[in-house]
Amino acid sequence: MKIRRKNIHSYNFCVKLIVMKKREFKFLIIILSLLLLGSAFAITIESKKQQVQLDKNKGYFSGDVKVQVGDVIVQSPRADLDLEPETKKPSLATFFDKPYAHQTKDNKKHEVKADIIKVSLIKKIITAQGNAQTNVLQDKKPIVIITANEQEYNTNNNLMKAIGSVVINYEDMVATSDTAYALMDKHGDVQNIKLSSRATIKQDKSIIKGDNIQYSKLRQDIIVSGNTMSDVTFENGDRVIINARSQQYDRIGNTIMATGSVNVKYADYVAVGPKAIMYINSKTNKPDKIVFIGRSKITEKKINSVEADKIVITMQPKTFEASGQVKTIIEQGSNQNKSNDSNKMEFSL
Repeated sequence: MKIRRKNIHSYNFCVKLIVMKKREFKFLIIILSLLLLGSAFAITIESKKQQVQLDKNKGYFSGDVKVQVGDVIVQSPRADLDLEPETKKPSLATFFDKPYAHQTKDNKKHEVKADIIKVSLIKKIITAQGNAQTNVLQDKKPIVIITANEQEYNTNNNLMKAIGSVVINYEDMVATSDTAYALMDKHGDVQNIKLSSRATIKQDKSIIKGDNIQYSKLRQDIIVSGNTMSDVTFENGDRVIINARSQQYDRIGNTIMATGSVNVKYADYVAVGPKAIMYINSKTNKPDKIVFIGRSKITEKKINSVEADKIVITMQPKTFEASGQVKTIIEQGSNQNKSNDSNKMEFSL
């Protein structure tokens, strides 16, 4: 059976149906050859059963369905194909019953699993719905795993969007949020990740939280905004908790910069100020010092306190230096206290 149609939109559409017998099953191979916008590609669909209703602009496939579009292969128990009413051009392929899609390029393999996968052949957008999971493997080892209620991948700009209960495993980080965006390059490598709403990143024993978190592979930094919190535990057991309106973790410069209503807890000390920068030793991966810029205050055990325009807390040895209109309050007894004003003071913690 041959079906031939012509249209005036600068592409040719041809459908060839071949029915074959094998082990008493009928196998169908449909080859859809398209010439669209000057570029040709082929869609091959194999299945045990098929039904095409051109008057309803629908195609139905069941039984070991396998669809190949270029180097992308989708497998599922059944699938539907929607055709545009006027041109009869394939517009949408829907795969049911936990389909599996994969693409292999060189030593990398991309996998998509979900309850339903939809492939828009016109917009070139792949949507995975229900228990969606995307895996990126290199040399058969997973380097990125993304799970969510729903995922959408736009092949035009290599932008992936995940919605609902998002979990991203990437390098040595585990990120969670309500919504996430991941920008890939043409090789499938992650370039940027943006987490929105209840965003969290865990790395080793440390955790970062905020309303929004952005990660840049090029800059090697993490920017957190809105109700941010960093709980960082270092290899020597030192723990620093930072709360602020925004924070930036520079993995190249080994610094954490916090701005806006900064609150830092370290050992028995609590320090507050408009801005703070924590410097981390690149060799030992331990904190060297924390510098507070702007009118700041450090309090020991909720008793003794120092206010200054600048406060530098040094971890090894444990000391801090205050400069610029320094005001010190030291408790000497239950009913006494001592206050001291100066321009610069240095203390051992």
